[in-house]
Amino acid sequence: MKKKILAALVASVLIISASACGNNEKKPEASAATTSKTAADTAETKPAAETYKPAADIVNEVLAAVPINSAKDKSKEKLADYFDGIDLNTIEDSSMYVCASGSGPDEIAVLRFKTEDDAKNAVTSVMNRLIDCKNTSEDYPIWKDQMYKFDDAAVVQEGVWVYYIITSNNAKAEEIIKKSIS
Repeated sequence: MKKKILAALVASVLIISASACGNNEKKPEASAATTSKTAADTAETKPAAETYKPAADIVNEVLAAVPINSAKDKSKEKLADYFDGIDLNTIEDSSMYVCASGSGPDEIAVLRFKTEDDAKNAVTSVMNRLIDCKNTSEDYPIWKDQMYKFDDAAVVQEGVWVYYIITSNNAKAEEIIKKSIS
């Protein structure tokens, strides 16, 4: 009895397999066209597959050339503490460091957003951080000799990237970042 049931099951599987293969063989052009179209559609709608240098690597490269005194890493979750109104859900990749010792207004952030519109929307929040940092620094006489860092500090949006720099050598930091995100 078990052999008859097993034979019937095997025969059923073979019939289903044969009919499925037969259907594919009847319409090879449609199947190939569908596959090609799907691949083309995926290539057009998924530019996220492109490779880019991670934000942490970019910031580490900047910090190697332009150190921040006692640099303290800030996680993506902490960015809302520094950039009021920023939507963390729109950030694809990020890295931020601030001077933890309080010895100067040194900060750098490199943010990669999901879309250019997301990046554009974040610029105001990042610019407000720069302004707040400058205003706070002006209130502390100890940082008077550090105010030159704001002379060429920058908030820049390039495509899906936004970067923010207040360092002792903003030109060098910006050069490294631009080379990495281009």
